[in-house]
Amino acid sequence: MARGWEDLPPDLLVHIAGGFSIQAYTRLRGVCAAWRDALRPPSPSLLVLRDRHAGQRFAAWCVSPRMVSTALHETLAARLSPASRCVGSGDGWVAAHVPGGAVLVNPHTGDEIPLHSFPGGGGNNVVVFKVVFAPNPTPSEFTAAAITGGGRVVYTTNGNSGWTDFKCPRLGAHGDGGSIADVVYHDHGGGKKVVYCLTAGGDVHVLRLPAGGQRRTTASLVPLFDKPSATFYPAAAFAPPYDTVRTFADSKNLAVCGDGQLYQIWRDDDANATMFVLRYHPRRRPCWLPAKDLGGHAVFIGKNNTVALRGDDGGGATPAPRANCVYWTDVWTDRAKVFDVVTGESTLCFPGAEVSFNTGYILQCFKIVFDHPINVDPMFIGGNGIGYDL
Repeated sequence: MARGWEDLPPDLLVHIAGGFSIQAYTRLRGVCAAWRDALRPPSPSLLVLRDRHAGQRFAAWCVSPRMVSTALHETLAARLSPASRCVGSGDGWVAAHVPGGAVLVNPHTGDEIPLHSFPGGGGNNVVVFKVVFAPNPTPSEFTAAAITGGGRVVYTTNGNSGWTDFKCPRLGAHGDGGSIADVVYHDHGGGKKVVYCLTAGGDVHVLRLPAGGQRRTTASLVPLFDKPSATFYPAAAFAPPYDTVRTFADSKNLAVCGDGQLYQIWRDDDANATMFVLRYHPRRRPCWLPAKDLGGHAVFIGKNNTVALRGDDGGGATPAPRANCVYWTDVWTDRAKVFDVVTGESTLCFPGAEVSFNTGYILQCFKIVFDHPINVDPMFIGGNGIGYDL
């Protein structure tokens, strides 16, 4: 009796599908119920590796299933060439700082949106360190914010015609360093859109963007806490020893979890890669206290607009983003790692990834729409990347 394709052994099917692109893998899952059961949905995380010896060749590794790899769209390879820097990602788009300015690129469709008309000389003369943006950008209308150095953030809610420049208050005192370490875009719903700005010293400011339909045409940038104070006092923000540790942490990221809970994630970019996670308590002083968990979330930090997903407790049949863990890239070893907030330990995220590849980027694939397989959202980019220098 003839056997149909649906009768392929699941382990053989998984092995074959592991070499397909994400788009083809998604299509395979839609062939029949048996294949859909055998091929688990891609995890919301991809590690994209650049071959050291073949500069334009990329491979991708998923947290789950472990064996998915693909060459990404040629547009991504071109935009992440050695002459460019990755400065952000989200909702299927990657932001790159390229010769001549910055650009948003959709690596799966090839669409591009140049970012220009920045205050202070235009996009060609502004160095962009990180870009965050709202979902579904179009060439004529998008919401975005960018770190441009000197403690400054530029934002727009009206595409390239509406860029506005802001300088963070309370910078330069108490070892703050006068710079912005991270920005995170967050939509609270009901038209309330904000960009959280984290300074190198651990102070946080809230850039409140104009809501649609309001007459107000400018945003406001205010401190998250102790708003009346023109000076940032570390003792009011952090209990010992974190009021001192903050000045030695090499990298700082901000994350928004669940219904708006804020976390700071600090780390030392040395051989020990020590990491600290602090949670914001608005009614307490000090207001940033050590976190015992992440509320069950898995957090992806880096050049992306920080992503927080409900994590797996370890009881699933396949690997998945782990609850109360931070996914990050160790710049000392160029390897992707996962930090468990509960145990305080970091382990390799992809033990099988070949060391001959640069751990250049982590892309998160999120909300894959199976009836439109091309709609894959790379959400997370971490690591030192190409020419990364915050």
